[in-house]
Parts: sequence; C-alpha cells; structure tokens
Amino acid sequence: MSSKIRLAVIGFAHMHITTMVDSFNALPDRFEWIGCADIPPKTEPISSEGGTRKRNIETVLKKTGMTLSPEWHDVIAMKPDLAIVTCENTWHKWVCEEILSAGIHVILEKPMALSLADAQSMVACAHAHGVKLIVNWPTSWYAPFRTAHRVMEEGIIGRVIKFHYRNPESLGPYSYGQHMTQEEMKAEWWYQADMGGGAMADYLGYGCGLSRWFIGKKPLSAFCVKESFFTKFSDVEDHAALTILYPDTLALIEGTWAVFAGGMIPGGPILFGEKGTIVCDRRGDAVKIYLERHQTEPSLVLEADPLPEDRSTLALETLHFLKTGELHATLDEVNNLDAVAAVDAAYRSVKSGKLELC
Repeated sequence: MSSKIRLAVIGFAHMHITTMVDSFNALPDRFEWIGCADIPPKTEPISSEGGTRKRNIETVLKKTGMTLSPEWHDVIAMKPDLAIVTCENTWHKWVCEEILSAGIHVILEKPMALSLADAQSMVACAHAHGVKLIVNWPTSWYAPFRTAHRVMEEGIIGRVIKFHYRNPESLGPYSYGQHMTQEEMKAEWWYQADMGGGAMADYLGYGCGLSRWFIGKKPLSAFCVKESFFTKFSDVEDHAALTILYPDTLALIEGTWAVFAGGMIPGGPILFGEKGTIVCDRRGDAVKIYLERHQTEPSLVLEADPLPEDRSTLALETLHFLKTGELHATLDEVNNLDAVAAVDAAYRSVKSGKLELC
C-alpha cells in the first residue's frame, strides 16, 4: 500500500456520501481520491435539491476534485485500496461482491443488505478474497450511545428487560426544509420499493443494529407491521413498527417517515432494566439514568464520554482497522449479520402477518 490510501466512490444514491467524503477529506495526508462512478438509476432523476442523486454527484465532485467515470467497472480497474459504496440498497450484494472479488476493501453505507442470504453471501465473498466489508452507520459516531452502552455494561440498571429505539422526527428523505413535488420524489430511489426504498429499509436497521449491540445476543424472532400515511403516491411504506424477541429481552423499534415532531420525547436508545432506566437521544449529549420509581427528574445525568481521538470518525476508524484489524462492533460483520437477520424477519412478517424466526 502506498503512503496514501487510494479511495474510490461507487454509487451516488445515498445522501450520506457527502458526509462520508468530509470525514476522509479531513485527512488529506492519509487518503487520496482516484475515481468515482454512479450505478445507472432505474429512473432519470428530476430534482437537484439537497440529498438527491444529482446534488450528491455535484457535491462530491466539487469536494474531491474527481471526474465522473461513465462506467463503474472502470473504477474497480483503477485498483483503489478502499471503495466507498453508496448505491441503492437493492444493488448492495451485486456491487459489493464485484469490488470485494477484486481484492478491494469496501465501506458500505447502511444497511448491509435487506435479506440475510444477501448479507451472508457478501461476507463469504469478503472472506474468500481476504478483504473487509465495513458497514457504516451514522449512529456509530454518536458519543452518548457509546456512553449509554458503557454504563449499561457496568450494571447500574441490572439486567436489561426492554430496548426502545425510534429514528428522529422525519417526513422522509427530502423533508428537511426542501420542497419537492411527488413526481420529483417518485423519480428518486427512496420511493421505489424494488430499489430498496421505504422507511423500513431506511430506518429499521438502525434499531436492529443498536439493539443487537446493546443486548449482545442474537435475535430470535420478530413481528412487524407497516403503513403508508404520506407516501401513497409511491409503492413504499413510511412507517413500520417492529418487535424483536431476544433471549430474556424485548426490543421495540420504529422506523418512520411519518413523524412530524417528537417534542421532548427521546428517540432512544432507551434501556429498561430490572433496577433502573437509561435514556439517551441523538439530539443531545446527555445520558440520563433513572434509579427510583415514578421519577420526574433523573437520578444521574452524565455528559457523553468523548470518542477515542484516534477512532472518532469513519476515516480514523478506517485507519485503525487497516493498522490493527480491529473495528468497532457496530461496523463489523457479526453485529450487522444479526441486524439483517432481524430486518429479514421483519419483511417476512409484514407479508405473512405472523411472528417470523430470525
């Protein structure tokens, strides 16, 4: 490997690519951009609002100085050390296995996959070619979540009985101060079920991955319902409620594009234990601990522990992995395979109307 680690980007469907690029751009002496290409979309995008495919491409080219290659296989032929993949969810297995088979590490933006079979195939491919599939979750970089995990493991609330998580208030991928028509949204993959769009694929995986990390055991079974409150112009759901049974623990997870405002209701993770409750939220650094019954104020309020300086971003964690082989649990295959098992069961449950094994 050269003095600088050579990076490529394949796929511009996911808006998170811009913040991922920012992470690596913060270390210009360690990383260099060598090429990028898109995966041809199912439908031609209409809008260039923030977060859309057109804007993602424009932003990344400006930030990296790269030019867009017409064919993504040409980028693989450049032999980057790492390829960042942010294509549609449906193409994750196909695209990642092409790259992994070329002996290139992959950083895949969440979710890993929508079926357990796809996820297992991707991991097997990585193992067969001696490279790593890293799955990036924005929640991996939230310090209060790691502090809540540490405090839980120290045993302050005893055995965890119940885990809650709901994504922050959202009316969909383009709801944050933007104005897109229904026709413009339908042209983006987020609103196309066969491309892996919808609130289930977008948000349930967060809770599945976090619950697996906090509970530390494999999920056993799941029951899920979904609904379309605001997305009837498309074929995707905008709300899903999932219950996962773990050994001795229950996880309650919502993935929603149908929440206008949450007020002061935390999205979690919230950990209900036999001796107390731990509450944290993406909107603040405080971790609140309740150790008395019927409390209106927490017994303890902890400021989040700072993330390790050498592992506080995706880019720094990548460097740490390349040097040591160690990776934070939420990014690693073990946690992600079990999370996908729960998501897979959720999709099957929606179709069957029954509890499904993970």
